[in-house]
Amino acid sequence: MDVIFEYAVKVICGRADGEILAPGRYWTAINVHNPATTGVKFRKKVAIAFPGEKPGPVSEFFDAKLGPDEAFEIDCKDIRAHAHYDEEFLKGFVVIQSPSELDVVAVYTAAGARDTVETMDIERVPARRIRTGLPDLVPEPDETGSFCRRKDGNLIVTVRNQGTFGAGPSVTSVDFGGFGVVSLATPALAAGASVDLAFPIPLGCFDPDCDFRITVDATSIVVESNEGNNTAFGTCLG
Repeated sequence: MDVIFEYAVKVICGRADGEILAPGRYWTAINVHNPATTGVKFRKKVAIAFPGEKPGPVSEFFDAKLGPDEAFEIDCKDIRAHAHYDEEFLKGFVVIQSPSELDVVAVYTAAGARDTVETMDIERVPARRIRTGLPDLVPEPDETGSFCRRKDGNLIVTVRNQGTFGAGPSVTSVDFGGFGVVSLATPALAAGASVDLAFPIPLGCFDPDCDFRITVDATSIVVESNEGNNTAFGTCLG
């Protein structure tokens, strides 16, 4: 199991009619900063809260990444898009999970009848440490340990999630050296699941043999428990 940092950020967006909150317009802007000297991949989801102690819908997780010292903002438009929620007024939480600590600051503003800002609040959101599983995508060889599996002119690559948590959609690439790189979309994989992808072998690669390098999660979008086992090398004999 892995320790990750989770941030639950309260969000309020849209126009309130006075029944739940004071009448007016409300905005939330969540600023996320990576203070580390290396990049970080993390994920976020939206949980809508309904009045009357009724739970609302919870979105799927969306992957994100930030380079060293980079930052971005999640605003009401982003929150609505992730939640697929079009009602005038929205309350709930944005939940962020990261393998390393982040700076998460929420900025809340509200406007009255004149649509001018009447109040603003800035809150730094603390992290809670939770233990959870993470995915781990790897290229899987055949029973002999070889990565050369050919069918109808294609190289068959098996991508397995050997982690303890599901992995979202990703990209797998095969570098055929001077004959180019082929990339294919890889579907979401539950823990323990695998998928076979067919990569067309470029003409001329067999000279006389065809060397290649497989990289799973080639765009580094999936947060994994082990980022060092995404690459494998192979040769198909001509």
